[in-house]
Amino acid sequence: MIVPMKKVFILLLDSEKSLSLKKLRDLGVVHLEDLTGSGDKLSLLQNERETISRSLSILPDRKKKDLRKVSYSKEEALEITKRILILSDELKSVTDSIQSTNKEVDRIAVWGDFNPDDLALLRDNGVNIKLFELKKNELKELPDYLAVFPVNHIKSSGFYAVISDSFEAFEKFEEVQIPPFGLEKLKEIVEEKKILQKKIEHELETLIDAKDSLQNLLKVYDEKIEFENIHSGLSVEGTIAYFQGFVPTDKTDLLKTTASKNSWAIMLQEPEEDDAVPTLIRNSKIVRIIQPVFDFLGTIPGYREKDISFLFLIFFSLFFAMIIGDAGYGAIFLGISIYTGIKLKKKMGVVPDGIKLLAEMSILTIIWGAITGTWFGSVGISKIPFFDIFVIDKIASFSDTPNAQYIKHLTFIIGTVHLSIAHIWNFISMLKKKPVIKAFAQLGWLSMVLGLYFLVLNFVLSSEEFPMPIVAVYMIFAGLIAVVVFSEQEGNFFKGLLKGIAGLMPTFLDSISAFSDVISYIRLFAVGLATVAVASSFNSMAAGMGSSIVGIIGSILILGFGHALNLAMAALSVVVHGVRLNVLEFSGHLGMEWTGENYNPFRNRKDI
Repeated sequence: MIVPMKKVFILLLDSEKSLSLKKLRDLGVVHLEDLTGSGDKLSLLQNERETISRSLSILPDRKKKDLRKVSYSKEEALEITKRILILSDELKSVTDSIQSTNKEVDRIAVWGDFNPDDLALLRDNGVNIKLFELKKNELKELPDYLAVFPVNHIKSSGFYAVISDSFEAFEKFEEVQIPPFGLEKLKEIVEEKKILQKKIEHELETLIDAKDSLQNLLKVYDEKIEFENIHSGLSVEGTIAYFQGFVPTDKTDLLKTTASKNSWAIMLQEPEEDDAVPTLIRNSKIVRIIQPVFDFLGTIPGYREKDISFLFLIFFSLFFAMIIGDAGYGAIFLGISIYTGIKLKKKMGVVPDGIKLLAEMSILTIIWGAITGTWFGSVGISKIPFFDIFVIDKIASFSDTPNAQYIKHLTFIIGTVHLSIAHIWNFISMLKKKPVIKAFAQLGWLSMVLGLYFLVLNFVLSSEEFPMPIVAVYMIFAGLIAVVVFSEQEGNFFKGLLKGIAGLMPTFLDSISAFSDVISYIRLFAVGLATVAVASSFNSMAAGMGSSIVGIIGSILILGFGHALNLAMAALSVVVHGVRLNVLEFSGHLGMEWTGENYNPFRNRKDI
């Protein structure tokens, strides 16, 4: 459930705001509205934090053999960050120098090894020598009297040393710049710099032990910056500082008691319609296991929206089972969840909700796979007497009679029920708000969804087997009329009716969208069928490898790779399709926009 919130205004003495904020942080129940602080202290903290963050990104990743518990003081850690940044700059400089020197080596390698000082000595003694790279046709253009000495030749290019008192004939050619050192000397320089590079990298590696201390220090700075941002961002009038925020209704008594002890003035009131109220969700231990999915998606319902956690858990688990569709795969997932849960229980003292969710969905997958007779996509396993007793023929994957129509029909029933729940929930919720008459638009949508269900069966499955009942036509049109009449009601009936008529076209398009939403649930059949088909294909490939040793090894490799790939694709399909049906189709009919902001109270970070 979404926990009700109160809007709170807090006034305190400006001279005591540091102490008061620390006590408010210790209390840890007030979500403050955004405050933008400023000042030299805040800037200094932000700069120091940036330094720590940069140094952490520079340090190499820790290896298991490097894991040593070394604790540094704040001052030592800050000195280490400075040293890391210095070493990083030195390393970049050396690396750039190595690259540029190697480029120079590559550039002059074609000329062989020579001493540039010898060329300078010749020039000082009146022998003017320059280097050029020339094509064959360019060489023919030069006067015959020039002293041109070939040095090397690669493909169509020649490399020449030219001695002359005048180089007018070479004005259109680019002279090869003589390097400061010879080839061997440059190579020596590269090796020296590589030694220096390794020395710097080694020193950085020795600082890995400081990584934990730096990460802890980063958290300390996050806390300090948060505090200083609030401290410097509070509004002040004379001697009074004030701010506003939100507090869970069940924590208001605790806030009042603290305010009374510290002589704060507080005012509590119901949030206004345009307030950005944070969302705090509290659910039972059973329902809470779905929260990791919301965290992964980054979806948060708005404060005035609905908490769909319970329904999301039920339908997402069902969709997971139908999309994976294989009891063997479900058993693998269950084994992974049990093994991981035991390991994490020993390490953390608790089994994470995500592991519990995987175990619950795995069990449902095993049940679905058992009743459809699907065990690693194998027909043979499904015919074993023990496994055969669980199979329901109408939905069996390897049934002798065609059952695709029945499973498609089942997915449309699931979709209709899912979307109908959304509109029934909306109707009940809107009965508590004014004007109550507006709630009847949801009954119109419910009527349309139920009528469109019959239309879907007629269009998608079979017009002969599922003829369109006249009552369904009445339900669709009656529902459309109800939506037009009631959806825009705000107190004045005739004004709301006119607005509804004006929005007839968008409403009609939404009804077409509802039709496609019901059809969308057929993906449960299609993706589940694909999982079984792919598994069966790999089984057939493995069976065709023969009974020789090579064939057996090949079969094992095909089965291992094939089922692992199929399992990964099926898991990805759950994310794509299972999530979509809940977050788009169902939430769209429920009117969810997922515009919420997480309840994040001002509190000590050690409590987080």
